[in-house]
Amino acid sequence: MSGIKSLIRESKKIKSDLVATTVRMPKELQLVIEDLAEYLSISKQDVMLKLIEEGVKVAEEAIVEDEVVDDGVSRFHVLNTNKKNDLNDHKEMLDKGIAAAFYDPWKFNIDRIQKNDTVFLYENGVGIVAYGKSTGETLRKDRYGDKDECHYQKLQDFVVLKSPVSASEIKKILDRNVVFLRTMSGMPDGQKVLAAISLNK
Repeated sequence: MSGIKSLIRESKKIKSDLVATTVRMPKELQLVIEDLAEYLSISKQDVMLKLIEEGVKVAEEAIVEDEVVDDGVSRFHVLNTNKKNDLNDHKEMLDKGIAAAFYDPWKFNIDRIQKNDTVFLYENGVGIVAYGKSTGETLRKDRYGDKDECHYQKLQDFVVLKSPVSASEIKKILDRNVVFLRTMSGMPDGQKVLAAISLNK
């Protein structure tokens, strides 16, 4: 129960950028949520938000992608811009034309990117929003006071797309399911996405 309390306290810090949605649930589950809210002296909204966030984390960890995963030799990569965790990371990647990841083990994804690989930047809920060619040189910098916890590469010929390529569009282009929840995934058939982007310029 102490773990839930700390999780709920965290949710109180995040009050901006909330959107309304409707969820129908069994009455028994609603009663449990009401009891939790009463016990913790917080709103049902805070309880449900944190339970959903924790459920999403579990789902992300449990997903077994039916796509070809990064085998270390793919020349195309899809990098999630980390928007859901830190909007500043997302903005910096687009403003500076870089591919970045943070902390162990995620930061080491950047180290696998070779010179002239194509990196697509993917924004959660939007799609591929930018792309560029990697330099192959991994740079490091501090992150919120933690030494060298950001690994990044500069992207050459960097393009921010006027019209992002949505997840559903990517699925149609590649004719397969694609999961974008990982920090970085290989996309061996990424040339098809690049060709589709070029046609729509």
